[in-house]
Amino acid sequence: MEIGEAAATWAGSRWVMVGDNRVRYREAGDGPAVVLVHGLGVSADYWFRNGPPLAAAGLRVLAPDLPGFGQTPGPSDGLTVEEQARALLEWGDALGLGPAVYVGHSLSCQTVLHLAAEYPERVRALILAAPTGMDGPHRRWHQAWGLFLDAWREPWALFPLVAAAYLRAGPYRYWKTWRAGAEDSLLPLLPQIRVPALVIVGTRDPVVREADARKLAGALPMGKLAMVPGAAHAVIFDRSGEFNELVITTSAEVRKCGSAD
Repeated sequence: MEIGEAAATWAGSRWVMVGDNRVRYREAGDGPAVVLVHGLGVSADYWFRNGPPLAAAGLRVLAPDLPGFGQTPGPSDGLTVEEQARALLEWGDALGLGPAVYVGHSLSCQTVLHLAAEYPERVRALILAAPTGMDGPHRRWHQAWGLFLDAWREPWALFPLVAAAYLRAGPYRYWKTWRAGAEDSLLPLLPQIRVPALVIVGTRDPVVREADARKLAGALPMGKLAMVPGAAHAVIFDRSGEFNELVITTSAEVRKCGSAD
């Protein structure tokens, strides 16, 4: 698929019924499945610098709006991380989606880690971009202060997209979802993750410290770390070229290992 065709396909919204809920998602490409899961407050629209290039590289790329965000209805007080993982599983079931590589950004890294721990047959590999969820002193304060600092490090082109998504989600849902994520602890889950996992963090990310990223990668049985020079928290956006190459390479390695098995 050419990049222009992939971009045109990606631009159109798709919908699927998940129980009584109508879930919106984007999709483009053919090949091994890669699911892009957006971070706190945003939506599938956040991946517009990633979806088309990944599809053009020979991947089937899908990105849902999690319940309560984007155009998918959801409870006003948000979902816990475990509930988001369950919603992601049910969305995949509704599409008949088999095992896939799951890519999370920020809070959704916690979501896809729960998915891999609780439903390992559904996950071929994990790519964790700027992952939150590691325990530490003053965790909430560090995250809140880091998000404030990050606002001044991101490209200005990102602001209209994020602002529109945050307004759509509403401050109460955003706050409750963030609180639930900040109470979630990843460390007990990590030994259960038996798939390749790549942690990607920018060197200018004030939300996710390099030490925490190394701790997370080291605690995952098949974990690796990639530091992206110059990237802030939205590494998927401000260093999309480098990020996309890491996703393509990881997906190819997973496919090669699967073929060898």
